[in-house]
Amino acid sequence: MNLALERAFKIKQQMSFGISFNTALYGNYQFKGEKIKAIRHVIRPTFGLSYTPDLTRQFWKTVQIDSLGTQAVYNQLDGLFSRNINQFTSRRSGGINFGIDNNLEMKVKAKPKKKKEGEEDDGTDATLDTYANTSKEDAEDGIKKIKLIDGFGFNGSYNFLADSMRLSPISMYFRTNLFEKININASATLVPYQLNDYGYATSTYAWANGGGKIGTVTNANVSMSTSFQSKPKDPEKAKVREKAINERLNDPMLMDEQQRLLEYARQNPAEFVDFNTPWSVSLSYSLSYARRGRNLNTLRSTTNPVTSSVNFNGSFNLTPKWNFSVNGYYDFTTSQIQTFSMAISRDLHCWQMSINVTPIGLYRFFNFTISPKASLLQDLKINRTRSFVTNPN
Repeated sequence: MNLALERAFKIKQQMSFGISFNTALYGNYQFKGEKIKAIRHVIRPTFGLSYTPDLTRQFWKTVQIDSLGTQAVYNQLDGLFSRNINQFTSRRSGGINFGIDNNLEMKVKAKPKKKKEGEEDDGTDATLDTYANTSKEDAEDGIKKIKLIDGFGFNGSYNFLADSMRLSPISMYFRTNLFEKININASATLVPYQLNDYGYATSTYAWANGGGKIGTVTNANVSMSTSFQSKPKDPEKAKVREKAINERLNDPMLMDEQQRLLEYARQNPAEFVDFNTPWSVSLSYSLSYARRGRNLNTLRSTTNPVTSSVNFNGSFNLTPKWNFSVNGYYDFTTSQIQTFSMAISRDLHCWQMSINVTPIGLYRFFNFTISPKASLLQDLKINRTRSFVTNPN
């Protein structure tokens, strides 16, 4: 192996042009029944043209990545962060992108709200406030809108300038919310080419030899999640907190840090405890399929292509100033709890103290933090952490 260090000043340039078109088509079917009034179907097709020139062609290098002779390319200017691109990616592209999104809604008759004995009129519009479990916007004329399917559709692209594999893999998705409590999301990727014995796509379309096959699903995922929580002790305080969070996430000055802030909050839930909510519980389940590379001798997948897991977390107040929370991750494939952590937090008025312990998993740690509640002073905190890496065997 010949290693050489080259010092130079080079410029990485990138340019692209594009134009897109979209519209919406509405379909409505009226029912004569008393409960179901109508179903509406909305179709939103999109179509676009784009062109991306290859301005750094001299910095791309081709390397062999396995004993099969599989070739991959990488950009020298990316240095240690360089990643070989997959076989469907073209550095120079010019073509079309397309997609269709759908959703289904249903209008039903809202149930009348039963007034409690002795309840007096508060002066609000009676027409908009006499239906149970219905927002004011949906309560007009006693009709409630229910979303049957939030979205389902597909998207892809076709690159006229590619040497082969001009049609990209097709991404499909589906999402809905059952009973306004259970979120369901599904996605899949369809490769419209024939695959060789090792699982790699060839340049021949899947339908070229007949048989009606349109492609192979190489990965798919189905996830379900739900959450329950008690009513806040102080509704006005809860509204102020929610408004502050939304303003921070939607602040254009913090757009680049939004993902980092969300990831930090997910990894450090004990530092973002809401003492105004006495208890909360959330569960999520995920089932995934990924077509793996095959063994050269047996031509079988080297690992199980199907994995499933469940995430759980809960939080409840021991006292008005003390909160205890747990969260974990259970892998059904290995039948083991991969991670489990416990945290106890103390409300110190303008400050908050948290102790977090993770006794199970590959990475175990103990963390003690005292931090201010004000978002502008989040970096002003006292932190003490001890971590341990266990032997997986």
